[in-house]
Amino acid sequence: MFIIVMLAAFLALFAAWFLTRPLKGRAAAEGGHIALELTREETLKQIREIEADRNDGRIDESVAHEETARLKYALAQTLRALEAEKAAPSGPSEKLRRRGFVLVGLLMILTTAAVAMDYWQNKPALLTFATLNSKGQMRGVHGLPPMVLSMVAKLKAHLVHHPRDTAGWLELARANVVLGNAKGARNAYAHAYKLAPDDETVLANYAWLLYSADPSKTTGLVHTLFQHLYKQDPRQQDALWFLGLASYNEHHFHKTLMYWAKLEKELPPGSKARSGVETAVSKIRIIIAAERGRKAGAIPPGPGASTGKPATP
Repeated sequence: MFIIVMLAAFLALFAAWFLTRPLKGRAAAEGGHIALELTREETLKQIREIEADRNDGRIDESVAHEETARLKYALAQTLRALEAEKAAPSGPSEKLRRRGFVLVGLLMILTTAAVAMDYWQNKPALLTFATLNSKGQMRGVHGLPPMVLSMVAKLKAHLVHHPRDTAGWLELARANVVLGNAKGARNAYAHAYKLAPDDETVLANYAWLLYSADPSKTTGLVHTLFQHLYKQDPRQQDALWFLGLASYNEHHFHKTLMYWAKLEKELPPGSKARSGVETAVSKIRIIIAAERGRKAGAIPPGPGASTGKPATP
């Protein structure tokens, strides 16, 4: 009986992890969408800068015309890519939906069997518990069975006497994620990270939890964790995607290209995630080329700039 109950609790945790895991896989595709929007804004900015330089006479007219035409072409490509994204279906795949139904069904069957066996074997104890529950002395949270909360309580008590148990802190963090206790999960992951700063499982889960809490923040502790994770495993997909996005936010486009090009090689050929990263990589290359061209065209004009002829030495 005890084994069935523990298996049901473990399957509940695994189900939550399994059903939310695809969000990580879609993060790379979201990165491609972000890259497209940023590419659009960057291209518009460059067009405005060239127009300003042309009006002030700081750039040759032929160079300005050529650069403007090239940037407008790149902008049209970006806008088409954004429109294509809007038209593409965004729902989960049928295969993923079926797997989710199977997993949830298995969880319900196992949990029902465990509850039924527990009822018939421990009916007096359950009646006593029901009495206590009706008096408000104990009740479930978030619709989870009290046995799960009891397991978490025992784990907390264990960690009070064994504070250096890294695996225990990691398990508590995962349990708090399932319970929706974000603060408790962060605290537990922080303890686990302090005890095992080089553990890849701790790094990956802690870093992703912090990023999920605030996706707009790519500096500070979350960056430190992903950078450490990348050093531990240069092929880790979450680290490659995050560090590329963080570099993009800092306008370090060559670093972004390096990280996302590596990520592209790690993703399965033909997958939606890889397609999104391929699009992002191609746009990053356009940005780098445009930046290089803009810098070349921003050289101060000589005396012959107004006629389009090179200055006489």
